[in-house]
Amino acid sequence: MPERRPDIWLPAYIGSAPTRTYARLRRRRRLTDIIFLICDHFEPRHGITSPQQAFDRLRRWVSEYAAFRQRCLDAFGSAPLHTWFYPPHHGSEHLASLAEMVFAGLGEVELHYHHRDDTEETLREGLRSTLAEYRRWGMLLEAGAPPRQSFGFIHGDWALNNSCRGELCGVNDEITILRELGCWADFTMPSGNLCQTRKINSIYYASSDARRPKAHDRGVDARVGVTDTPGLLLLQGPLGINWRAPKYPRIENAALTAANWGRADRIRCWLDCNIQVRGRPEWLFVKLHAHGAIERDFDALFGERAFAMHRQLNERYNDGRHYRLHYVTARQAFNIVKAAEHGKGGNPSEWRDFCLGPPTHAFYTLDAPHDLEICTAGHLKLTNVDVSGVADLRARVGPVQLVRGPIGALEIDDAKAELRLWSQAGPATTGKFTIELEAGSALERIEGGAVLADETNNGVQTIVVDMPRAGVLGYRRRGAQTLATAATG
Repeated sequence: MPERRPDIWLPAYIGSAPTRTYARLRRRRRLTDIIFLICDHFEPRHGITSPQQAFDRLRRWVSEYAAFRQRCLDAFGSAPLHTWFYPPHHGSEHLASLAEMVFAGLGEVELHYHHRDDTEETLREGLRSTLAEYRRWGMLLEAGAPPRQSFGFIHGDWALNNSCRGELCGVNDEITILRELGCWADFTMPSGNLCQTRKINSIYYASSDARRPKAHDRGVDARVGVTDTPGLLLLQGPLGINWRAPKYPRIENAALTAANWGRADRIRCWLDCNIQVRGRPEWLFVKLHAHGAIERDFDALFGERAFAMHRQLNERYNDGRHYRLHYVTARQAFNIVKAAEHGKGGNPSEWRDFCLGPPTHAFYTLDAPHDLEICTAGHLKLTNVDVSGVADLRARVGPVQLVRGPIGALEIDDAKAELRLWSQAGPATTGKFTIELEAGSALERIEGGAVLADETNNGVQTIVVDMPRAGVLGYRRRGAQTLATAATG
């Protein structure tokens, strides 16, 4: 871990004191929107004592974070969203669980990447390989026809652009490579250590330079009315001094841990850092980071300490008169930044999908590797499903909610009101599929198979069909209408 280096960032923090004081006074006289996001360096294998521990950590997240969000909804009428920045060296076996959480509306997944001693060539090759592996799980893709490779980024150990004296990276021109491969923003800072940039508490554009490391030390602020700034967007979290911390002043570096959780004094410090798009001071960004896959920090993210933080946020900073609170993912925060640059104002939640659409897993999830060719609210096409037995697909495409069976390929085309299935039935697997349609919709025809069972409970039709090779199921939509898009957040 690089050593702490307050000398790098303290001059900028001290120099911004008059600006922060003025902003604090100005907030007393106007409505301020708080855009709140948690970017998790999510590493389920960190410090494990057995391989099973990583799976147990994911299971707890899948169940307990959903319950925590519901508790917040019941108490406050709003609930946090999470962004899991997941690193490839922690295994593709956890991607299905992460996709499940995205589909459930709990948050979104982006890329966390550790590397060292790389060259431009080896970094490009490593990232391409990682993105191809994630793509086989429908991950790091923007929904569309076809889906587009798209991701936010956090550098392992904060060493973006070779900013740790040549260790923990190796590539000065990293930002150029990230942009080339589909990265739309970096969320690495703050670190407070050797990798920390001199520019702090900012949303800005930076480029890299093959001739020197840490070229993102400086950059051009995001600004209303300026929409073509070159470089990669960097959205930083708060970094400063918390003078109101218990017992003694402490460095505030935006980390959420069980030992240093979201207390009221920290929330005030986050706002005081005054992170904004220039020209839109009424929109304040609070980006926190965590290493949330570790049990000791669960309490700060979905336990009692987390609930106390969100109670404070909602009761003190969501009154609708002085403050409005907006829980967002990293992608949604990026969209709000871009909307501000384009002169949009008012309620920032209106711009969550301004220029970058929802991830594919807002529309479906499949617990097996596959190729994704089309993913929209009305059309889903999957091929080359890699499953030796039964796969589970859950969807929000047309009225189809569930397909379970030996899926080899699948297409839902709501314009034609059809579900097409290709089976992997073989000696060890039958061609039996279970299909569930949303309430009020119904199966109208089947070609290439036979219906084994057909039940309707509470308006939801569940059909079991035998389809040993391939076939088409025609359906009738509820009220002849396609389901509304169910985007995360």
